Amino acid sequence: MNRKIFISVVVICIIAGLIWFSQKQAQVKRPEEFKGITDKLTIGFYPANSNALLFIAERQGFFSHEGLGVTLRAYPTGKQALKGMYDGEVSLSTVGDMAIVFNSFEKQDFSIFATVGSSENEFKIVANKEKVKGPEDFKGKHIATVKGTQMNFFMHLFLRKHGLSDNESQISFMPAEELPQALVTGQIDAASTREPIISQAKRLLGDNALVFEEPGFFTATANLTALNNFIKDKPGVIKRILKGLIEAEGFIRSHPDQAIKIVADKMKVSESEAARFWQEHNLRVSLSQSLILVLEDEARWIIGSRLTDKKVIPNYLNFIYLDGLDAVKPDAVTIIR
Repeated sequence: MNRKIFISVVVICIIAGLIWFSQKQAQVKRPEEFKGITDKLTIGFYPANSNALLFIAERQGFFSHEGLGVTLRAYPTGKQALKGMYDGEVSLSTVGDMAIVFNSFEKQDFSIFATVGSSENEFKIVANKEKVKGPEDFKGKHIATVKGTQMNFFMHLFLRKHGLSDNESQISFMPAEELPQALVTGQIDAASTREPIISQAKRLLGDNALVFEEPGFFTATANLTALNNFIKDKPGVIKRILKGLIEAEGFIRSHPDQAIKIVADKMKVSESEAARFWQEHNLRVSLSQSLILVLEDEARWIIGSRLTDKKVIPNYLNFIYLDGLDAVKPDAVTIIR
């Protein structure tokens, strides 16, 4: 064998060895590609832009990177997603703060292990402008919302800000998905709701759509919850879920256009509609002291409105599981212990 051929063979062997080594290193860095899916679970969610991290982590495979086979199951509201968790339909659920508060008066066997998104402008009042021209016109008008939800609470705060009590308007309750058609038919004059219902109502009403919003008025949160037995039995799964969501945070920063497409598809709205609301949301995994304050405020409203027969506000520190997020991203935990 001449010298040139010998050198070529050696170079080829070195390159092949480097490729083999890099592949083994990749397996070390991503154990899920080596071990495969080790745990399967279903997460219940409700349609809200605040759940964007969940949509992105599932679509981009960030959960499977953690060895998790995650299926997302949609519910009309967070309240129903929470019920689905209790009924055994899902392992975990994303829940708005109001549904958590209502549940806390009756049950103490569940915990929040992360807030995955929040917004100070998620809820709005959509009205038919043939019936309503301004906030002062809500007196005596028929307003609908979903009972015992963040939408219900926002309506209460909105009316109070504009000098009206709840009993000065005709308030009724119906499923969120029925609100747009009820506006079009004149069954109601206005609705307190969120996306994608707002966009659906605007499309149906056309030029007669009038939207009232109060940016910074009320902070709504989307929170991942689990039954305490699940957390006790599978703390590692909780940590891996959180790691997948934190990876989704990075994806939003590095690929914002692609992230918007994913959310638009999941929310069934146009990309322009999804982009318009993108800046209104804080999409990060956290456990913040402000969450405790929100839960306490809503508990006072529920008690004051006699929506429960309970008289004492629960201690919401007892409904927070800190260890999971504290282990994977401690700087995201600001709750005072």
